[in-house]
Amino acid sequence: MKKTALILLLFSSVSVKSQDIHFSQFLKSSFFLNPSLISFQQNDYKATLQRKSQWQSVAEPFNTFAMSVERKDLFPSHSVGVQFLNDIAGEAKFKTTGFNLSYSKTLKISKSSLLSVATSAGLFQRSLFFDDLVFIDEENYQNISFWFPDINIGFSNQHLINENIKIVNGISLFHLNNPKQSLTGDDNIRLKDKINIHSSVEYSISPIIFIIPKVFCSIQDKEREAILAFDAEYLLKGDNRVILKSGVSYRIDDAVIYNFGAEIDNLDCLVSYDFNTSSLSKASNNKGGFEFSIIYVWDIKKEEKTLEIKECPKYL
Repeated sequence: MKKTALILLLFSSVSVKSQDIHFSQFLKSSFFLNPSLISFQQNDYKATLQRKSQWQSVAEPFNTFAMSVERKDLFPSHSVGVQFLNDIAGEAKFKTTGFNLSYSKTLKISKSSLLSVATSAGLFQRSLFFDDLVFIDEENYQNISFWFPDINIGFSNQHLINENIKIVNGISLFHLNNPKQSLTGDDNIRLKDKINIHSSVEYSISPIIFIIPKVFCSIQDKEREAILAFDAEYLLKGDNRVILKSGVSYRIDDAVIYNFGAEIDNLDCLVSYDFNTSSLSKASNNKGGFEFSIIYVWDIKKEEKTLEIKECPKYL
């Protein structure tokens, strides 16, 4: 009975005010934002590493690590991706580990507009470890873990207004199967479905200056998350392609986020920091957490077919 009560207490403390795993740099990962965005990446291949650490100032830090590889147009208009996720939260090492597979299909609406439709499916393990917890009375609790499948879909539209303005809008639905999440075998405790809505505008002010306003909204059960963001990019003159990046975002009623980074040829690195502005700001001294992303892109070199000239035999 004590064990059941403790597990319920731990689970409720994790779930009442929590949301899905999320990143402040929301446009960097199609797996967390919208799987249909694979269709709109600029290069054939994209490899992404993301890591976020938060709440170190008030508790055991929450650490999230994600790694993904995406292939655009594996076959004409068909794109795929695979992702690995590892998330550890709090003293009890509440852990989520697993992988996702995504598939997207591109449909041409007009000369300047494309529609992408996608689905993703994953298999994840969640676990809870009592080894590092300290109890007043000596207890012998067994560590807990379970596996669950996850199914998601996404839709997005890319529209070119002109050669200087590109707009991308999308909506995605996560956890359509509402997988079981109970640590005690209660079938009524399930992962709530989630809706993501996002929009971004890439505007080229000049050949070397770009601005990117972005909006993101997520709804999961009673939880809400909304981010307003504004990024700017500056192309340095020189032999190498170097783009300096900086931006500011506001997660409403939660945090102000600053980011900076650079893109050098095929490598894109971005670092951001969340300054907490929520009701926990007094305990955290406005400290949130660092997040960084590293993206490497590349294209497949297509061999050009050459016409072999054969000499015509001469007959005398």
